Amino acid sequence: MNSIFRTYACLVIYVLPLLSLPAQDGVPAGASQDTVLLDEVAVSLLPFKQSYQESAGGIFTLKPGTIDLEHMVTTAGLFNLIPGVYMAAGTYNTNRLVIRGVGSRTPYNTNRIRAYLDDIPLTSGDGVSTLEDQDQHAIGKMEILKGPASSLYGSGLGGVVRLSSPYPALDGFSASIYGEVGSFDTELYGVSSTFKNDRLAFTGGISRSASEGYRENSRYERSNAYLNLRAFGIRSTFSFTLSLVDLFARIPSSLNESDYLNEPWKAGGSWGAIKGFEEYLRVLGGISLETNLGKGFTNKLVLFTTFSDPYESRPFNILDDRSSSMGFRELIQYEKDAWSFSTGLEYFFERVDWQIYETNEGIQGSLLNDQEEKRRYVNASGMVQWRPSEKFLVDAGLNLNLLSYGLHTSFRADSTDQSGQYSYRPVLSPRLGISYLHHCHHHLYASAGHGFSAPSLEETLLPEGAINTELRPETGWNFELGDRGSLFRERIIYDITLYTVILDDLLVTERISEDIFTGANAGKALNAGLELWADITLLQSGKKSPGKSHPHEIKAFLSYTLSRNRFTDFVDDGIIYTGNTLPGIPFQTLNTILSGTWDPFEVNLHFHHSGGQWMDDSNSQKYDGHQLLHLQVSWNIKIPNSPFHFKLKGGVRNILNAHYSSMILVNAGSFGGRAPRYYYPGNPRQFHLGLSLHFR
Repeated sequence: MNSIFRTYACLVIYVLPLLSLPAQDGVPAGASQDTVLLDEVAVSLLPFKQSYQESAGGIFTLKPGTIDLEHMVTTAGLFNLIPGVYMAAGTYNTNRLVIRGVGSRTPYNTNRIRAYLDDIPLTSGDGVSTLEDQDQHAIGKMEILKGPASSLYGSGLGGVVRLSSPYPALDGFSASIYGEVGSFDTELYGVSSTFKNDRLAFTGGISRSASEGYRENSRYERSNAYLNLRAFGIRSTFSFTLSLVDLFARIPSSLNESDYLNEPWKAGGSWGAIKGFEEYLRVLGGISLETNLGKGFTNKLVLFTTFSDPYESRPFNILDDRSSSMGFRELIQYEKDAWSFSTGLEYFFERVDWQIYETNEGIQGSLLNDQEEKRRYVNASGMVQWRPSEKFLVDAGLNLNLLSYGLHTSFRADSTDQSGQYSYRPVLSPRLGISYLHHCHHHLYASAGHGFSAPSLEETLLPEGAINTELRPETGWNFELGDRGSLFRERIIYDITLYTVILDDLLVTERISEDIFTGANAGKALNAGLELWADITLLQSGKKSPGKSHPHEIKAFLSYTLSRNRFTDFVDDGIIYTGNTLPGIPFQTLNTILSGTWDPFEVNLHFHHSGGQWMDDSNSQKYDGHQLLHLQVSWNIKIPNSPFHFKLKGGVRNILNAHYSSMILVNAGSFGGRAPRYYYPGNPRQFHLGLSLHFR
């Protein structure tokens, strides 16, 4: 951590003064391209320039800084503000992201979803995405493309999440120092800075988060460092992104019903006894060069690399692995009159070395397994956009995905050699979207898209060591119809969508023993729902300054999801589940935020409702849902005739002290006659207080 602070200090002391020098001759004042980079409604998930309002599909954008809520440790809570998206957070480091019901049956992590930080994959070669360890100050915008979207990004049945680095709103240098403390010895502190002139834009920061947690064996420590640099030329824009995460987290695991009701602070099973934990260092880096080639052609080349070194101590064994990846994305675009064309190629290669050791009450023992995996995929895509008039927009795309795995066994205690090569059949994924401005400020949109998610290599391994060559990727079609726009001079901004996702070849994770899994294709499902989002201005007065809200303002934010997800043909281990509801996803969710600003004070009241959900495929165990209420108050302290200002904030989470489960372990097994452990208890009432100093 000290080295991270030293590196960042050097950047601030030595680099920033150089960036503030006057622009060189020959670099025009307009080279910063602010009109594109600062367009708050521009969509970066799609290859063509278009606004969020006119995009043809279920796309949602959220700028975390515009909703001033307490998210001290992780960004997990931000995802639950988005309709159709559900982030179950069992602990700070155990999260499951579900989009339109896809991914709800994943046990401990997020898969079936593609994720990126700028243009760097946050998704590993086996489809697992880690989103919750990103520093919230390092996120300028969150964009989510909901439903199967493989026509654009390859494997990702649930959708795509793109996190964008912040971009300075104003020219010049600014810096912030902040710190927060809260219940359960929770703390967050850090420093961030920005700089922008005609040639360069810079954002960077470092932070430290820690908490003892409400439950036993739930100590959490995380250090983050991030940097984004953009240089603007006459015809080209160069970008560099770097992210470092250093994490240590103990694992309290889940609880059975009796412990959840009576002793929710306990650690589950044997995890507390051996003080189970995970730790890792993860580094992501990428550079991109976007060039205007003239005559309507532009080219964007992205090179990226990642490194991760996880270690996990579990009751049944210890996992030690290292992974590194590299790849590139190449995108060429051509625009002429009403037509825009795009063609792209993405290559990803990942190497993973992992060892499994015996555990002697948490102490590493003899080597049991030593394997090397190589994972690679290629995406070739093409897309066309047509604007026959100012009111119509049509886009169509096609993606070809080639995916293969390789495994080499260096050692297994039982002498089984699992070495082998495995590749899936090529997958073609089309997409068609239409947007129509049917009335002033109202866009009607519809889209249809195909998606798929391939099994991980671990899911293809059979217990006896062979590779299951009959396993097929999960596939699906997404159909949606929606309307977005504004009413009463933009006092009400809304987005409402009806969707259907048809899933085939559902992959079932079959637990052979407590630590051995395998996969099987088991059937089909139909996910359908309604998504509603609204941003309502109730009161607005006073003169608005650049980058700020009105000095006197009352707004309401509403996000609602109603979903019905059912198995249409599902047989697992001879048991018929056809007609049952998919577990792990609430029947409905509602988030409402009442936000009031009366300069210099701000008040946010947040109500969260999570409806009931089934906990198993047989629909025999049900969680009834919960309601939470949060409050935060902020005071902006401005010093006259000074570049400094302070912000003091405090609040209460779970004001009513509700007893609830923040995550359900779907299809929890029962071993040795013990009761199944379905429940991750949520935090009781907690308080927080923070202070930040800003300089501009």
